[in-house]
Amino acid sequence: MSLRVRTAIFAASLVTSVVAMIASVHAQILPTPPGWQIERAVVINRHGVRAPIATNEELDRYSATAWPTWPVAPGFLSPRGEELMRLMGTYYRVLYGGRGLIQADDCPTAGTVAAWTDLDQRTRATGAAILAGMYPRCANLPLRNQANFTVPDPIFHPQPTASCPMNGAANQAAVMARLGGSFASALQNYASQLTMMQSILCPAGATKGVGGGSCAQAAMASSVVADADGWVRIRGPLGYAATAAENFLMQSADGMPKDQVAWGRLAHDATLNELLSIHQFVQDLTQKTVPIARQRGSNLLSLVGAILVNGHRFPGHAATGQPVRLGLLVGHQSNIHNVAALLGLTWQIPGFLPAEASPGGALAFEQFLDVATGKRYVRLAYYAQTLDEMRRRAALSYRDPPGMTQVALPACAADQVNNACPLDSFLKIVRAAVEPGCVSSTTDY
Repeated sequence: MSLRVRTAIFAASLVTSVVAMIASVHAQILPTPPGWQIERAVVINRHGVRAPIATNEELDRYSATAWPTWPVAPGFLSPRGEELMRLMGTYYRVLYGGRGLIQADDCPTAGTVAAWTDLDQRTRATGAAILAGMYPRCANLPLRNQANFTVPDPIFHPQPTASCPMNGAANQAAVMARLGGSFASALQNYASQLTMMQSILCPAGATKGVGGGSCAQAAMASSVVADADGWVRIRGPLGYAATAAENFLMQSADGMPKDQVAWGRLAHDATLNELLSIHQFVQDLTQKTVPIARQRGSNLLSLVGAILVNGHRFPGHAATGQPVRLGLLVGHQSNIHNVAALLGLTWQIPGFLPAEASPGGALAFEQFLDVATGKRYVRLAYYAQTLDEMRRRAALSYRDPPGMTQVALPACAADQVNNACPLDSFLKIVRAAVEPGCVSSTTDY
């Protein structure tokens, strides 16, 4: 897809988002098809609302006004973020308890509900909050993470290996190829959004940040850089604008007063979405470029398939006893974007851009059994609080659910039944999408 076409899609989506924000949100719970039973759900959950990952000292270098101070350390889940995740946990119990997958009125059978999180505080705290919201009086729910904190968890942050080298130079080249060899078109296509961001970060024509850097990094050349492990980042005006836009989103979702979100310089939510289109574009380049998505997402996607086939394959789960019925894999937006790229997925929650992995949002893989035929099917859905629900700390229930939408699986369009993919077909799609050399988990399904 060309940059120009992608920009046009973003522009069209802004109109859709504005309409969605004006209209009342009446999300409809996806029904279970007649004669079907839900057997298992694997949910890739992004952490909730967090403080900016960069320190204020780093951010202040490139803004004319000092960034606000959060009540938690950089990158940590905020108190509001924890509260919002408890509300989502409450809703998961309503949703999956109502479908008969998990207990709705008592503590779950040991082992049937579990969460595995990445090592960051924001992911561990998110997992704990979701489980606490689901079952506030049940103290024995397994919340687990990798025991070794000195190395990244290969599920969420796979590292280079001989069979999966994650070559930084090759990844840089792949991103530059998508840019047509230079940033010229991207800077032109996003000129209006960059100008808008410049006016917010650098009002009254400011050229220097309070920390001494070039305001909005306007004087810096755009570039693609890669770390030793092949992780690719965008530097320069687009990269800083993407970071700033996401920070504005976190401020708004955390319930900061309007006159404090982006220092009160955002006209309305549509303006925020215009700025977030830069963030989406940068995420598309750095997380959805095919070789990067295969390096970063193959292990996670293969694990999802393995868990659907056998609930005992859930990380940290015992080989005996009850299999996991509802398994939460709590990571980052990059994990959701990697998997979405591998499967060609998109969705839209009211008020957000298409395929936005918003704070606390979740991509769910739900497995159903057709009792009459014995065949199994996989249906995909995306669940996330709307921005308005986050600001209001809205209680979620069957009558007032969060944003939700069914997610189409393009590769299964010809085989689907009741908008679900036969399990065998789904597993074939997974095998075709992943890079085998980048799969370290046991996935002999």
